[in-house]
Amino acid sequence: MSIFFLNQKIPKLFTKLSIVTAKTAFSLILLFKIDSAQAFAAKFNIDPSASFISSYTFSPDSVPFSLTDLGINSGDTIKLERFGSFSPFGDPTNEYFGAMWATFSTDNRLLPSSGTYNGATTDRVPGAINAILPNGCLPSQCLDNSIFYISRGDFNGAIVQVPIDAKFIFIGAGDSSFADNVDSNKDFVVGINSVSTASVPEPNFMSGLLAFGVYATGLQFLRNRKKAL
Repeated sequence: MSIFFLNQKIPKLFTKLSIVTAKTAFSLILLFKIDSAQAFAAKFNIDPSASFISSYTFSPDSVPFSLTDLGINSGDTIKLERFGSFSPFGDPTNEYFGAMWATFSTDNRLLPSSGTYNGATTDRVPGAINAILPNGCLPSQCLDNSIFYISRGDFNGAIVQVPIDAKFIFIGAGDSSFADNVDSNKDFVVGINSVSTASVPEPNFMSGLLAFGVYATGLQFLRNRKKAL
């Protein structure tokens, strides 16, 4: 193969490679951005007879949700919403109540109930952290002890930013006595949806790949323009 033939082939090969590289870089970066901010949406049943506060009657312990397992990180903004309802008086024919509250925590520890109701406190949750509500708290939504309502009689839904160091979230029925709470059709559910994710820096190799592709494509454009003149 002659040197002249090689000199003609190499620029064309370089151009094709650069165009493919540019397209690949753009596609990968687009996919990376979509994936990093991809909406997370899930629903979970909440046992209205379980609690993370102390009450007059015995109740099972609320099981905290691991934010890591859900793919949710500190700084992410999520929407919490209540679906369904339960009976606060043990009557499966009259399930109308829908109060739901939550608290973030640095860990999954839940201390034993004191057996008395001293208000909605986080005494049983040593790692409780104050919630961050970017849109502010509705009247009576945010309590003074890191507990916030997801749903009450006059509203449903809370936009919350995950606090720094929060690893778990406890979610339960908003009540003072839990043993007689009944959800016969298992429709008392919390919906967790991502609104936005904390910013994630793009990998350096992706930026370099994109720069190479843009440079090589632009160079070929100039060559083609010179040929046309």
